[in-house]
Amino acid sequence: MEKTDQIVGGSRFLAMRMRKYIFVIAVDCDSISDIPKIMKAVMDVAGKGGPVGFILSTSLSISEVHSLLISGSISPMDFDTFICNSGGEVYYPSTSSEDSTGLPFMVDSDYQSHIEYRWGGEGLRKTLVRWATSVNDKNREIVSGDESRSTVHCYAFNVKDPELVPPIKELRKLIRIQALRCNVIYCQNGTTLNVIPVLASRAQALRYLYIRWGMKLSNVVVFAGECGDTDYEALFSGVHKTVILKGIGNSALKLHANRSYPLEHVLPSDSPNILQAEEYSTEGIRSPLRKLGVIKN
Repeated sequence: MEKTDQIVGGSRFLAMRMRKYIFVIAVDCDSISDIPKIMKAVMDVAGKGGPVGFILSTSLSISEVHSLLISGSISPMDFDTFICNSGGEVYYPSTSSEDSTGLPFMVDSDYQSHIEYRWGGEGLRKTLVRWATSVNDKNREIVSGDESRSTVHCYAFNVKDPELVPPIKELRKLIRIQALRCNVIYCQNGTTLNVIPVLASRAQALRYLYIRWGMKLSNVVVFAGECGDTDYEALFSGVHKTVILKGIGNSALKLHANRSYPLEHVLPSDSPNILQAEEYSTEGIRSPLRKLGVIKN
């Protein structure tokens, strides 16, 4: 805790508390290469060096996030926080990282301790490996473990053919039958499966930051696509504001087709805090932010 506070607790702590608004980029794109374009569009609207802070919330690992930032010529220091692995880890940018990854980020060890509660650990991993083996047929591998993306609090699997794996509701049922406490999330149009602790998620990570850093949820604006990963709907509930980017994430609709309830039943359609941007250009994003009262020009 002392190490984390020394690196991010000084100016970073004060900066997050002083932000007038926090923009959370939680867009699950059809193509990962589109994410830097959306980052830049949102940042252009907010203006650099202003009273707006930025959080990236994604299913990607921190190394993938780093590569993404490099590809878009975006500095990690432009962000306050990175919620990675579908909420399995929280990182802060750092100029001198002591993290095991060797990347310019520092993991929030307090968040890791928080989500550790009843985490299945190695027993859960073995159960998931057996499940992956049962899904595979004799001729080809359909589900395989992804060691490069897996972490202590996120077991990642590659899905070679999303059409041949059980829908999310069936997988969640299997986990409950095994008396395992965790969240299972299909990501990136069903090509990736993330398994994280039951106390971890992208939505719960935001609420952790609210408690940890005094971040006001009413001053948070979440940017999401029309659809996304199977934890997508959790990003809409709460007192924060939401801007939906029209046309983004539509390919993920098939992930939600076999739900036990329709997606529209859990997404508030008449909330004054939820507006749609017709496109993810600078002007397209600026228009709903004006209506929400976040910006004036």
